[in-house]
Amino acid sequence: MRGIALALPLLLSCAAPPRSYVEAIPSTTLRFGMAWIPAPRPFFLGKTEVTWEEYEAFCLEEAEGAVDGVTRPSPPYEPPDRGWGKGKHPAMSMRRHAAEAYCVWLAEKTGKPYRLPTEEEWAFACRPAAPLDEEAWHPGNSDFTTHEVATKSPNAFGLHDMLGNVWEYCSGDFGPGDPRPVLRGGSYGHPPSCEVRQPFLDIWSARDPNRPRSKWWVTDGPFVGFRVARSAD
Repeated sequence: MRGIALALPLLLSCAAPPRSYVEAIPSTTLRFGMAWIPAPRPFFLGKTEVTWEEYEAFCLEEAEGAVDGVTRPSPPYEPPDRGWGKGKHPAMSMRRHAAEAYCVWLAEKTGKPYRLPTEEEWAFACRPAAPLDEEAWHPGNSDFTTHEVATKSPNAFGLHDMLGNVWEYCSGDFGPGDPRPVLRGGSYGHPPSCEVRQPFLDIWSARDPNRPRSKWWVTDGPFVGFRVARSAD
């Protein structure tokens, strides 16, 4: 017995780390994958950008009578998908406030602390594993429109569309003294890169007729989206 007791801490220290998993969104038929990222401080990151079918489950739930204390997006001024398709296309044209509200809703639904990735987490997870055309929808192959997620090869961590398709919000601001949200990864219309940082630009909302302008939607930002993260501890 004493030998077993002495060996137990060693066995526990050799236990397998958390693994990638599939999350089911309660009260829906929707599922999405989360990849284990072995960073110095490990975390999980969505295997794809949040899709329209996932985002609309959040937007429309209130209409079905759900009461969870999470405010839902107001109706957009123009169709936010630009007619390119919803379903498994990446959700887009939202402000970071809307992306953060989705994370709060998802955490409430699942009981897991979902959030936007930090910029450091996003950069660590951006590990291309194949030529650009095999991993990304970008200006050279996209026909300047979004495409369904996970139709390109995954990167070294099993993540799809880290480069291209839509820019992705991170939780930090663009820089000291610059409170604008920061986006990473490029899009179908912007050269993709693991290094380039893009600040949110007010001109993307210039045509919004609302005053004050919508805190949910970006009238001319059909290239901004997001994916979710959660800490491993």
